[in-house]
Amino acid sequence: MLQSLELENFKAFGKRTHIPFAPITLIFGENSAGKSSILQALNLLKQTRASRDVSAPLAPRTENVIVDLGSFQEMIFNHDLKRTLSIRIETKMEHQLAIEFKFKRPSLEEVVLLDRIEIYKGEPLKCIARFQPSGKTVDPEEFMERTHFFYPPFFRSSRSFTPSKINALKCVWITEKTEYWEPEFKWCEENKKELVSWLKEEKSYLEEHIKQRRDEEDGDKQKNSSEEFQEDEKNFQRMIESLDANIDFFSLDFDVDNYISKRYEEEMKTVLGFQGFLPVVTLSHAGFTSIATFLNRRTDKIIFDVGGFTIAACRALESALEALFPMGPFRRPPERWYIFTGTSPKDVGYRGDLLPDLLFRSPELVEDTNEWLKRLDIGYELVVKPVGTDSGDLFEVRLIDTRRKEPVNVALPDVGFGISQLLPFIVQSLVAEGQIISIEQPEVHVHPKLQADLGDLLAEAIKEPRQNRFIVETHSEHLILRLQRLVYKGEIKPEDVSVIYVSRGPEGAKAERLHLDKEGDFIDEWPNGFFLERLRELR
Repeated sequence: MLQSLELENFKAFGKRTHIPFAPITLIFGENSAGKSSILQALNLLKQTRASRDVSAPLAPRTENVIVDLGSFQEMIFNHDLKRTLSIRIETKMEHQLAIEFKFKRPSLEEVVLLDRIEIYKGEPLKCIARFQPSGKTVDPEEFMERTHFFYPPFFRSSRSFTPSKINALKCVWITEKTEYWEPEFKWCEENKKELVSWLKEEKSYLEEHIKQRRDEEDGDKQKNSSEEFQEDEKNFQRMIESLDANIDFFSLDFDVDNYISKRYEEEMKTVLGFQGFLPVVTLSHAGFTSIATFLNRRTDKIIFDVGGFTIAACRALESALEALFPMGPFRRPPERWYIFTGTSPKDVGYRGDLLPDLLFRSPELVEDTNEWLKRLDIGYELVVKPVGTDSGDLFEVRLIDTRRKEPVNVALPDVGFGISQLLPFIVQSLVAEGQIISIEQPEVHVHPKLQADLGDLLAEAIKEPRQNRFIVETHSEHLILRLQRLVYKGEIKPEDVSVIYVSRGPEGAKAERLHLDKEGDFIDEWPNGFFLERLRELR
C-alpha cells in the first residue's frame, strides 16, 4: 500500500517535501505551483521500471511514454546539476518501510547515476541502513567472487537469480540503536542452548558432506589438485570456522552491546545486486553460516536483516508501481466507428484508447457504466453495437439521450467534449480492483454539479469489492465539498481523504496536508482562504 511520497530537488520541489496519501488524495494549488510534479515523480518510477533499458537508473523519456520529463537537467530543481534528486516512497505491507533513491548527474558530459539508497523502518520512520553502488557491473559469478559470497556446490542448483549482468550496492552504514536489535537479542538470550545445538548440527552436516565429497573424489587425483577443488576446500574451511565462532559466542554469556557488535559486523557485509534503481537480490559475506540465516530458518521472530528489509521495501514499491494507473489531462477524442482489434483489454489505456474494445468485450461493464451514468445524472445511456450485419469487426459506441420524451440515439463525437473525456475515468474506476488511479483535472469540460457527483464515484470505488485508490490533481471546489458532505454523513471517514495544497515560494514548492474532522470540516486553515476567489466575487 502506497503511504506517502517525499521529494527533494525534483522539478518544482527544492526543499524536502512530504506528501501523505489516502484512499482519496486531492491535490490543489495555483497553476504552475508544482501539483503535477507529484504525479510525475510516481510516473517517472513506473516508466523507468517498464523501460526496455533495464540498466537505466531513470528514464525521463521513453518510446511508450507515460510522462515526458526531458532530461535530468530539466528534472532537477533550478536545473542545478550540483544538486541531488531524491525520491522516497513509503509503503506498508508486513512492515512500515520506506526506500529513498538519490540520483546525480555530475556534469552534462556524464550519465545519470544512482548515488545512494536509504532504507527507513518503523513508526515514525527512521533511517536504518544506507547503500552505495560499488561502481562496477559484472556477471553473477564474478559478482559472487568480488563480494566473497560463496554458494557451496550443493546449493548452486537452487540458485534462482541468474541475470546476465548485475550491479553491486555495498552497505556503508547501519543504525546501532538498541531498539532495532533488542527483539532478536532477547530471543537469542532465551534460546541460546537451542541455537548452539542447531549450529553444531549444521557443522556436523557440513563436515559429513565434506567427507563424502572427498571419498567420492579420492581416486581422482587430478581433480583433487585442481584450483577449483582447492578453492572449494578453503571455502568449506571458512564456513566451519564461522560456525565455530558462532558456537563459541553463544556458549558464553553476552550482553546486548556484545550481540549488536557481532550482528552489526555481519550485516555490514550485506551486498545488494540491483538493476536500474531497484535492488533485486540480497547477498552477504557471511552466507548461510550467519546468525541471521539461522534465526530466519528457526524462528518467525522479527530479525534485523537490512538486506531483507530492503528487498521487502522494493517488492512493496514494485507492487505499488504495478498498481499505479496514470491518466493524463486529456483522453483520446471519440470516433464514429471502431475496428475491434481482437484483444480483450483489462483497462481503458493510459489515454483511454482501449476504452472502445473494453466496452465491446464487456456487456456487464456497459451495464455498470450505465448505472453510474444514471447516478451521476449525466442524462445519457451507453450503447455499444456492431455496425451493420456483414461488417465484421466494425462497431460503434453511441449514447441515448434519456432526458427527452422520445430517447434520441446520438454518436459519441456529437455530444459535449466533457462526456467523452470523463467516460474513460468512470469506466476505469469501475473495472479496476486494487489500483491506484492517478488523473489530472478530471473536471475539465465538466459542469459544477457533475464535478461534485464525481465524489460519489470516488467514495464508492475505494470500498469493497474494488478497493481502488485515487490521486487526483484538481481545481474543483465542488469535488471537495461533496467529499466533505460524505464525511459528514458517515459514508467515508476523515482519514479516507488527504487534501494536499501545493504552493510556490522563492525556495520552491511546498505541500501541506489539510485535515478533515468527523463533521467534514477542515481542521487546518486553508492557505489564503478556502477558494477565496468566490468570496471576492460575491462582495
